[in-house]
Amino acid sequence: MCECSKVHMYEVEFKLDGMIVVPTHKNCGFALDEKQSEKFTKELVKSWGMEEEEDD
Repeated sequence: MCECSKVHMYEVEFKLDGMIVVPTHKNCGFALDEKQSEKFTKELVKSWGMEEEEDD
Protein backbone atom coordinates (compact mmCIF):
# COMPACT_ATOMS: atom_id res chain seq x y z
CA MET A 1 0.00 0.00 0.00
CA CYS A 2 1.04 3.56 -0.70
CA GLU A 3 2.17 5.40 2.42
CA CYS A 4 2.84 8.78 0.80
CA SER A 5 1.50 11.69 2.86
CA LYS A 6 -0.21 13.48 -0.05
CA VAL A 7 -1.42 12.06 -3.33
CA HIS A 8 -2.65 14.52 -5.93
CA MET A 9 -5.13 13.59 -8.63
CA TYR A 10 -2.52 13.96 -11.38
CA GLU A 11 -0.12 11.54 -9.64
CA VAL A 12 -2.46 8.57 -9.97
CA GLU A 13 -2.33 6.01 -12.76
CA PHE A 14 -4.25 2.79 -13.25
CA LYS A 15 -2.61 -0.63 -13.50
CA LEU A 16 -4.01 -4.12 -13.94
CA ASP A 17 -3.69 -6.54 -11.04
CA GLY A 18 -4.96 -9.75 -12.59
CA MET A 19 -8.42 -8.80 -13.86
CA ILE A 20 -8.82 -5.80 -11.53
CA VAL A 21 -7.87 -2.19 -12.33
CA VAL A 22 -6.04 -0.67 -9.36
CA PRO A 23 -5.28 3.04 -8.85
CA THR A 24 -1.56 3.42 -8.08
CA HIS A 25 0.67 6.34 -7.14
CA LYS A 26 3.10 7.20 -9.95
CA ASN A 27 5.95 8.18 -7.60
CA CYS A 28 6.14 5.06 -5.41
CA GLY A 29 4.30 2.56 -7.65
CA PHE A 30 2.13 1.15 -4.86
CA ALA A 31 -1.67 0.86 -4.83
CA LEU A 32 -3.59 3.57 -2.98
CA ASP A 33 -5.00 2.72 0.42
CA GLU A 34 -8.73 3.07 1.10
CA LYS A 35 -8.53 6.63 2.46
CA GLN A 36 -6.43 7.85 -0.49
CA SER A 37 -8.72 6.08 -2.94
CA GLU A 38 -11.82 7.77 -1.51
CA LYS A 39 -10.13 11.20 -1.68
CA PHE A 40 -9.06 10.55 -5.28
CA THR A 41 -12.61 9.53 -6.25
CA LYS A 42 -14.06 12.71 -4.70
CA GLU A 43 -11.51 14.91 -6.53
CA LEU A 44 -12.20 13.12 -9.81
CA VAL A 45 -15.98 13.46 -9.52
CA LYS A 46 -15.58 17.15 -8.58
CA SER A 47 -13.29 17.82 -11.58
CA TRP A 48 -15.83 16.19 -13.92
CA GLY A 49 -18.51 18.58 -12.63
CA MET A 50 -20.77 15.80 -11.38
CA GLU A 51 -22.61 15.75 -8.08
CA GLU A 52 -21.61 13.18 -5.48
CA GLU A 53 -24.07 10.40 -4.76
CA GLU A 54 -25.39 10.38 -1.24
CA ASP A 55 -25.57 7.08 0.62
CA ASP A 56 -28.81 6.47 2.50
